[in-house]
Amino acid sequence: MNGISLIFTTIALVVGTFPEAAAAQGDEPQGPGSRQWYNLGSLPSSQHRVVWGMWTTHLNREGDGWQNDRALGLIYRGLYGATFKTTHGPRAYSLGVERTWASTDEAPVMGMVGFRAGLVYGYDERLGWVAEASPVLAFAQPVLYARVGPFTADMTYTWVVVSVTAGLRF
Repeated sequence: MNGISLIFTTIALVVGTFPEAAAAQGDEPQGPGSRQWYNLGSLPSSQHRVVWGMWTTHLNREGDGWQNDRALGLIYRGLYGATFKTTHGPRAYSLGVERTWASTDEAPVMGMVGFRAGLVYGYDERLGWVAEASPVLAFAQPVLYARVGPFTADMTYTWVVVSVTAGLRF
């Protein structure tokens, strides 16, 4: 998928993040907040949290180990923003949406499977020719989320990188 189609997909996902009120019968809402083809059959994430740590490892580098990326982020009403150190050193900034395909809400443990899509700024030519050509990159990543009480953990996959985050639900 090229960068332009990723940007249009991101815009469609953002538009689909703002839910309308549910029908009086309690049915799933119809409209931008419902499961539609343009938001890949997902709903806005309802897992509000502050992310205060992120650790990553590269699958294509043997013996690379886990790296602390000094992340700080906020996920609220299906929107997210975060900043983190890249593996090349500079700080990156990312904005986008978090969407849910399936979740459980069995207190005190909760889980979710979904994805994030958005834009990231802060990578350069060391990431590749696309990052050399554009300072802002589109991306999409699957998300596995777990919560025990107020503590949260996400696991994501992007390109050749696996990330684990720690956070606090509010």
